[in-house]
Amino acid sequence: MNSDNKIIIGRQEYCALPLLGLDNVPARIDSGAKTSALHAYNIEVSKDDDGQEHITFNTHPENRRRKDAPLITLPIVDKRHITSSNGIREERYIVRMMISLGGKTLETDFTLTSRHKMSFPVLIGRNTLIKGGFLIDVSRGYILKKNKQAL
Repeated sequence: MNSDNKIIIGRQEYCALPLLGLDNVPARIDSGAKTSALHAYNIEVSKDDDGQEHITFNTHPENRRRKDAPLITLPIVDKRHITSSNGIREERYIVRMMISLGGKTLETDFTLTSRHKMSFPVLIGRNTLIKGGFLIDVSRGYILKKNKQAL
């Protein structure tokens, strides 16, 4: 930590996703991305009796083994057009979940998208970095110790 009480993190770190019961999920730190992203597939949208939209999806961010992939259902917070780093624009659903990183647990928004071709199943974006008070040392990776869910 530096004098501003900011937590220094590397260009990649392990995070925990308490809602999913997952520790030590590899994540790419990306200050160029506004919103964090989570690998998701088999995405289905439904409405409950009150008309609230929910999204159900599978994810396997911890070990990428599909047989252990939890099925998650969450309320949809928003829907946005996102332009990926390769320039492709797509509409993505936004969900809100807790993330643990560097001893902090905070609520953040995640876009859901297929990241199966990416090296990291989780991307941590600028909004989460600002909210958590993190500074990035791009010359290093995995500065923090592996995460346990900090609740």
